[in-house]
Amino acid sequence: MTIRLSLRKRFRKLTANSKGFSSVIGTTFMVLVVMFLSTSVFLWTLSQNTMYNEALRAKNQEEADRRNENVVALSGNYSVNEVTDEVTVNVVLKNAGSVAVQIINLWVLDTDPSNRRYANKSLNLNLNPGNVTNLVEPSPLTVTIPGANANHTFASWFVTARGNTIPLEKEQGVIVARLAQGIGSMALDFYTFRYFKYKVGSGNILENYPNGTISFDIPKNTEVAYGVVLTNLDPKKETIAIDSHSLLWVIIPTSDVAHNRWWYIVNVASDGTISPTYSTISMVYGETKLLVFASENDLASSSFARQSTPNSVCTVPVFLLLHGTIGSTPYGQNLPFVSLYYS
Repeated sequence: MTIRLSLRKRFRKLTANSKGFSSVIGTTFMVLVVMFLSTSVFLWTLSQNTMYNEALRAKNQEEADRRNENVVALSGNYSVNEVTDEVTVNVVLKNAGSVAVQIINLWVLDTDPSNRRYANKSLNLNLNPGNVTNLVEPSPLTVTIPGANANHTFASWFVTARGNTIPLEKEQGVIVARLAQGIGSMALDFYTFRYFKYKVGSGNILENYPNGTISFDIPKNTEVAYGVVLTNLDPKKETIAIDSHSLLWVIIPTSDVAHNRWWYIVNVASDGTISPTYSTISMVYGETKLLVFASENDLASSSFARQSTPNSVCTVPVFLLLHGTIGSTPYGQNLPFVSLYYS
């Protein structure tokens, strides 16, 4: 009886100790679970806060870059093909800001009350700080606006990837032409003056046409042709027709007497081939074209012959002598604002 009671007491004591130990383990496990959950919540909150701060910094940087964009549109003008309803935008874009800019769209508006329509063109132009892009002949931008007319006034603007707009107004170029009536109705794009060499062994075919080499430094004693980009800015909005008597004339200074040399206007095919005959080139109001001067002879009275640059190193003045008709009346204009260096 005594032994049985003793065993029973021991069993009760062990059971009580086991229950206490289980409670300790359960409490410890619960504390660990709570700590794990708390740590997870803390880490999740920390990561969310980090993501928020990164997004905020990125947004602030994007806004700063957007405000620092500074692209300007220079030498803007329009021309219209009334047969195809195509409006061509000629412009020089310059990134004058401190950040790179991507231009993604061009919008053009015909502001005439009888034909107020929009058109746009998707672009992918990237301009680093200081870059200049010439969107003129031979690579202008063209959009289609039904009912567009050369007598209409247009407005356009470029859109950047960051949402900024770059306005372009045609009236700036027209005002310049009206203020300088002594210059005449045709305007020369000074920045795109170029020359062409001939392809070796390929007849009278210009090399790298129509891009050429944009420069005012020309190799001496070399057969070349010249390319000039002109725009019809006639205040009366007349069509100008350029005939074969038009030429590019240079005066070559020497120690005793000045010598003349000239290049008459020619027609050039898309592959750079110079035509042996000449057909009148017409330009409607607002139209911009690349004209080429290459022949030693006037093609109205003689055959084509290449012309060479001077043999000596020298600086020469250039005179662009245009002749033809403006509307139904005779037209003549001298554009004297270029000089070349032969070396």
